[in-house]
Amino acid sequence: MKLMAMKHAAPRRTAHNDPVRKGLRHRAKRVVPILFLTVLPGAVSPARTAAQALPWWDVLDDNTLGALIDEAFSMNPDLMGAVQRIAQAEASSLRSRAAILPTLTFDAQGSAAPLSGLGFQFGGLPIGGDPSASRPSLFYTGSGGVTARYNLTSWGAESRAVESSRLRAAASRGDSDAIAVTLATQVAEAYLDAVSAREQRAIIEQQVTASQQLADVTLLRYRSGQATALDVLQQRQQLATAKANLPLTEASVRVALERLHALLARDASAAPPDVPDRLPAVPVAAQDFASGALGAAFVMFDRPDVRGADARLQASLRDASGARWSRLPRLDLSLNTGVQFFRVSELASQSTWGSSLSFSVPLFDGFDRRGRIQEAVAGAGVAEASLRQVEALAVSEVRSATAQQEEQTEQLEAFQEQLDASTLAYDESRRRYLVGIASFLDVLNALNGMQQAELNVVRTKRNVLGSWIQLRQAAGGDWTRGLGRE
Repeated sequence: MKLMAMKHAAPRRTAHNDPVRKGLRHRAKRVVPILFLTVLPGAVSPARTAAQALPWWDVLDDNTLGALIDEAFSMNPDLMGAVQRIAQAEASSLRSRAAILPTLTFDAQGSAAPLSGLGFQFGGLPIGGDPSASRPSLFYTGSGGVTARYNLTSWGAESRAVESSRLRAAASRGDSDAIAVTLATQVAEAYLDAVSAREQRAIIEQQVTASQQLADVTLLRYRSGQATALDVLQQRQQLATAKANLPLTEASVRVALERLHALLARDASAAPPDVPDRLPAVPVAAQDFASGALGAAFVMFDRPDVRGADARLQASLRDASGARWSRLPRLDLSLNTGVQFFRVSELASQSTWGSSLSFSVPLFDGFDRRGRIQEAVAGAGVAEASLRQVEALAVSEVRSATAQQEEQTEQLEAFQEQLDASTLAYDESRRRYLVGIASFLDVLNALNGMQQAELNVVRTKRNVLGSWIQLRQAAGGDWTRGLGRE
């Protein structure tokens, strides 16, 4: 079930039940976020914990990973471009305010012309005057003044355009936050892959050492007549198999480090990132951030993609409302004051002022306004559909991440139990083999089981950490606001 300010689910739309048209008839008053809380069936909304308010990498408490994410926030070109798009949107929002504010201008002009063209104006030579009198060949005129203008109907279409521009800037901030959240997850995935591969490489190297020791023991027992040639060959095969896994693991380390290198936008000649040899502890059971509670209920508006999509819908509704308001008359007020001057032989000046009120009623504009209204209404419908899709994706991502975390946590526990049991089985079979009461096949089977269990634990632990991060990303939180823009 979904708790929201306005229900999105609706039957087949008509002119009466279309939510977009209803929003327009109410002058696009949907300022309250559309969807605040999503609760999955049978769940109770939990109180927000301190861990939920922190970025997940702070909860994970891995200093190396935290430093890499900070570096990515500072250097990644995609995120830097998103931050600049915010600056663009905010500048556009600032410009849009000009439509609802008065304007103030200072204008000045001057001219010179032959006196002979003046005629009788402004003290020109009258008929019968003394033609021998000395007069200049030019006369000069000019004026200067201040003019103030204001649109008295700016509270209509213009004010809605300003609000739309402000909301689109908010949508750009949501887009930037979404890119930052995704970037942090990509860095973490590459980091975990690199650390997991290095840990697996260390385990395989230990396995090669153990297999080599067992091969040496088997060879000594063969020489003393206590083992067969088949035992020696089987152990050599086991040793070769273990060694064969090393190049693939080393390649996995290099590939993961290259992914990190690209995400951090480091120079090609720079050294690859330095990562540890062991995965961090899984925080699922230890932290007060409970995956089951988060998967059951989460604040959807904490997701940056939802915030961005909702802001775009609100902006589209303002656009549609503004298009309707543009059909109304326009009233403009203008005030001016200044001075005029005239000079032939002497300078003459005069102060001036004036005011005007203009009234304009649109009668026919070639269907321009009608087309703009239809375009804006359709745009609001597109934005609403986009928001619904984002909301559905958010719920699906949280459910999927919750299911993966729960199942992989159980799998990790099972593999850990398997490793404990197989380690005991190998130690016991090796002891029995050395005293001659167990076959080499028993030792080989126990060794294969233990080595596979060791790798399974590391791989599954990496998957559990990945699903935990995916759940934190899917649920969002206050920590998703302003990432990479400090």
